[in-house]
Amino acid sequence: MSRFRIRQEREETPARREEHRQFIGMRLGAEEYVIEIAKAREILLLEEITYVPRVAGYFEGVINLRGDVVPVINLRAKLGMAAGAPTATTRVIITESASGVPVGLLVDAVTSVIRLPESSIESASAAFGEVAVEYIKGIGRTEHSIVGWLDVDKLVA
Repeated sequence: MSRFRIRQEREETPARREEHRQFIGMRLGAEEYVIEIAKAREILLLEEITYVPRVAGYFEGVINLRGDVVPVINLRAKLGMAAGAPTATTRVIITESASGVPVGLLVDAVTSVIRLPESSIESASAAFGEVAVEYIKGIGRTEHSIVGWLDVDKLVA
């Protein structure tokens, strides 16, 4: 008698074949948001940000990233949320603008990588939390919460 079993192929169901999108989850205040994982180049611990005078209020300053000067946008300020002091969980997500220039996004915390099935993502038709719909690409439902999908291209434009 054989010790091995032959696994029978399971029948593919539509739910099993459904496309998923991968996101990086982040916290801004009490809300959770996501950006497409393909838009993030790297995630950095908060380091010294050099202040730049006479710039928009959401522009936090610049950092030195391996010899490159990278502007940093405070997402809370850009999205019109109340300011918060940096904490041990504050991170800078490095993304890039449409022209390929690296840009940092200052967030309260990076939570996790989130996979959402296409069927759980809806278009944004109204404001999400404290954020105007112009920066929301969609709204996703996870097992435990609802997350706003931020449009990185509009945020760094």
